[in-house]
Amino acid sequence: MNYEKAYRSISVLEVEIMTFANEGYAVKYDLGRKVISWRDNYMWNNNFTRALSEEKQKMLLEGLPETGMLEWMKGYEMGLVDEYGDKTMIPGEWKIRVEFDDKTTMKSGAEQHFPKKWKNLKRLIEHTTGCSFELR
Repeated sequence: MNYEKAYRSISVLEVEIMTFANEGYAVKYDLGRKVISWRDNYMWNNNFTRALSEEKQKMLLEGLPETGMLEWMKGYEMGLVDEYGDKTMIPGEWKIRVEFDDKTTMKSGAEQHFPKKWKNLKRLIEHTTGCSFELR
């Protein structure tokens, strides 16, 4: 997979973190429609859908390659969990779904085994949404 090309062709990105009690957050970036959707399973009244500004979209697209997200998603898919992730005490799970311009998708996720570069993606999500993306 040509990751440089793949990052440029992302049209939809969905990232979710959940506790075993189904509490957590989900964010969906629809880059084609320039919309961001946020779901807060701790407090439903914090949910929102709003326009994704050019500035935030640029920040997301420029920052994603630095997270190594597609690389570690592929690593998890290939079973290289120990190489790309660390076992954590966090009682939760993460899921990511990526849709590319050609409508192909890539999915990945794990329970209690977060990617080593998770904090880079978390920070990017927090900067582009203005919300905390951390399990309580």
